[in-house]
Amino acid sequence: MSQENQFSLTLPLVFSQFRYTLLPEKELYLPFEGRGHILRGAFGSSLKNLVCFNQKLPCPGCSAKENCAYFQIFSPQNNDLPRRMKDPPRGFVIKPSLDKSDIFTQAHPFSFDIVLFGNRILYHPWIIVPINALGSVGLGPKRDRFVLFDIEAIKNGKRISIYDSATKTVRNETLNFTLNDLYGEIEKLSKDKIMLEFLTPTRIRYNPTGEKGKSQVVHVPEFHQLFKRLRDRISALVTVYGEESLNIDFKGLGERAERVTIRNANIRWIEIKRRSRTQHTWHDQSGFVGKVIYTGELAELFPFLVIGQYIHV
Repeated sequence: MSQENQFSLTLPLVFSQFRYTLLPEKELYLPFEGRGHILRGAFGSSLKNLVCFNQKLPCPGCSAKENCAYFQIFSPQNNDLPRRMKDPPRGFVIKPSLDKSDIFTQAHPFSFDIVLFGNRILYHPWIIVPINALGSVGLGPKRDRFVLFDIEAIKNGKRISIYDSATKTVRNETLNFTLNDLYGEIEKLSKDKIMLEFLTPTRIRYNPTGEKGKSQVVHVPEFHQLFKRLRDRISALVTVYGEESLNIDFKGLGERAERVTIRNANIRWIEIKRRSRTQHTWHDQSGFVGKVIYTGELAELFPFLVIGQYIHV
C-alpha cells in the first residue's frame, strides 16, 4: 500500500476553511500577541449572548444543551466518550492574522481564518451570526466597532467569496478538503530534514514519566513532544467530529518520532497572562515562538505536521 493510500484511509476527517474580513468603523486595535485569545473569547461571548437563555447555569446542567449552538460549538462535552474525552476539543480553530500591525483601518482591514472540522462544518452559520453581531458591540481592548466586509471559502490557494456585505446574505458554499488534498504539499518536503516555525506563542505540556501530576511545560520542543501532541489531538478530533476512530500505530509512531533530533533551534519564550471575564481568573498562556530544524526519518510523520498547520497544537 502506498504512503498516500495508507494515510488517506486512516484520517477520516473533513476540513473547511473560511477567511473573515472586518472593516473597522474608524480604527480596530488588536495587539499581535494574544490576538487569537481575544478573537476566540469575543466570539464565544457573542455566541452565548445570542443563544443562551440562562447564562448563570453551567452548560452540563442545562436541559437545552443538546440543541444549543454554544454547547455544540464552544463548550462541547460528551458523556458517551471515554473519561479522557469528557471535555473534547472544540470543533474549530481560529487562525488570527499574522499581520504585525496592531491597528487596522478601512484602508487596512483586518482578516482572520476559521477552520471547521467534520460534522461542525454544518454549524458555520452559527459562527457568522455572532461575528456579525460583534460589529456593533465592539472587538478588542478598546471595543472598536466594525462591519463584516467579506467571507471567503479557501482551499489549496483557491478563494471564493460567499458573502454579500450590501445585502448581508451568505451563499451556502464550502471548499471542503481532506488529507488527500494536501499530499502535493507533503511531497515537496525533504525526507530527512524539516524546519518548523512557531509564529504565535505555543504552549505544550509533556509528561516524561506518565505519573499523575508530573507534566512539565516545554520551552524548547523536542520533535517527539510536538508530534505526540499532534497525534493525540488529531485522534481526538477524528473521534469526536469524524466518521470513525483513527486507525494508526500510536506507540510505534511515537517511538519513531523519538529518533528525530534537533539540529538547530532559535526559540524564545513569551510571557502572556489573560484574565477570564467569565471565570474572573488569570490564565498563563505563555509559550515559545521561533524556528527549529529537525533531522531524522520524517517521511511517514509529515502528514501530521501538515495537518498541524490547520488544527494547531
